[in-house]
Formats: sequence, structure tokens, C-alpha cells
Amino acid sequence: MRESKALSLLIIIINVIGVICLINYAIPYLIHDTTIVYPDAMLPTEAWDRAGMILTFGFIPLFVANVLNFLFMRIKQKLVRLLVFIPSAVCFVIVVSYWITALV
Repeated sequence: MRESKALSLLIIIINVIGVICLINYAIPYLIHDTTIVYPDAMLPTEAWDRAGMILTFGFIPLFVANVLNFLFMRIKQKLVRLLVFIPSAVCFVIVVSYWITALV
């Protein structure tokens, strides 16, 4: 019993960290921030481009954390449990938008 509560708490903490990172990187992408964050870098990128690439790399861990939260959630109603996948869906839409924009 004690291990399952610790596991549930760990999964919730991972999901909260994932949502915070999603918000942190989605804002520069959505407002299309064109400032160059690190101008002295070997390949300087604009803030929206950097945010899109980081969201691309972060989509899979966020999706895994949401699946684990879905599996270990103790709520019986499936529709309420499916709300856990909203951050993954938002991240997926942003990543698809980023790659469509990057390829055009």
C-alpha cells in the first residue's frame, strides 16, 4: 500500500514537471518569439525555433508520464481519466505545427 502511494506521488510529480516545461516552452513558440537566446552559440536559433525543438524531444517523456498516470489513477470514470492526456495532445499539436512550419 505504501509503495503504491509513493509511486502515484512520483508519477504525479513527473506529470506536474512535464506540464510546467510544456507551458514554459509553448509560450515562446506560440507567440513566435524571434529573439536569439544565445547569440554566441555555434548554431544560434530564435526562441520559437528552440522551443519547438525542445518540445519535440520532450513529447515522448510527457506522453509516457501521462500513460503511467492514466494506468495508476484510481478514478473509475474513463472520460475523466482521459483528461490526463490533454498535455500530451497539446504538445503533439505544437510539435506537428513546428515541423510543418520548419519544412515549408
